[in-house]
Amino acid sequence: MSESRAGWYPDPSGNPSKLRYWDGSQWTDDYADSPSNAQDTPASEEALCQVQAVDSAQVSYGMTSQDSTLRLIAFVFCLISTVTAGWMLIPLAWMIPMSVHAWGIYKGKKPNTVAFGVCTLIFVSLIGGILLLVSKKDA
Repeated sequence: MSESRAGWYPDPSGNPSKLRYWDGSQWTDDYADSPSNAQDTPASEEALCQVQAVDSAQVSYGMTSQDSTLRLIAFVFCLISTVTAGWMLIPLAWMIPMSVHAWGIYKGKKPNTVAFGVCTLIFVSLIGGILLLVSKKDA
């Protein structure tokens, strides 16, 4: 496949009624109905929504092993800070969701951005935020 970008493409086996997901390096086993071959407009819109939903659910951000280690340590510091500040209750309103987001960054499901690194540095963990800022940015 000449496309290196992940996404839904016509099925390479030649079936015009199906789309198949290209993950950027290989074809996956995920199929969806092709919206161009649907019989009526509502089904076509439904198929398009299905493709968009599956496409957005399978976004993955690649990283090196060094980035993975930095992001895991950042998550651990976020978790330690959240547990330590737990007695104050109010900070948990932002520390828990930010720690969950940091886990998503480590797992490659969420993008590592400068904005999130700065917010982590200020609101959750100084060291965790610095590690996220040092790690490669996804967006």
